[in-house]
Amino acid sequence: MGSAELFLLVCTVMSFYCTGASWMLQVVCYPTYALVGAAEFVPFHVSFGRRLLIVAVIPMVLTIFATFALVFLRPEAAPQWASLVVAACTAVVLVTTIALEVPKHNKLDAEGKSDALITGLVRDNIPRVIAWTITSILLAYMVTVTFTPVA
Repeated sequence: MGSAELFLLVCTVMSFYCTGASWMLQVVCYPTYALVGAAEFVPFHVSFGRRLLIVAVIPMVLTIFATFALVFLRPEAAPQWASLVVAACTAVVLVTTIALEVPKHNKLDAEGKSDALITGLVRDNIPRVIAWTITSILLAYMVTVTFTPVA
């Protein structure tokens, strides 16, 4: 196994991790915000955000950059089109995070609990969940193609 194949495997594992984290945010974490009292919300949200930085944000950012690099560093057997779609999906994650999600989190930290903002977090996370899921599926496809023996 060469370095390109190893890099593809690392990207794939990282992507599946990020997909799971994204689904966890969608189904568990963001809806749970509504259960936190208004007086406790800001300390809760700030603390949760700090912990999320280590377990989700940093791995997601590293995975996004890795998938961009994969366009140029993919194994020869892996289809170029798949790596381009993967990069496009992770670009969707990056753009929606910066443009939609981060401003909502900042506003929740500054102004406190808002049911409208919490609903918006859940709604605006849908493109990220879809993009991470497609990314993982395509990377698994690329691994399959790369490691399938040629007859």
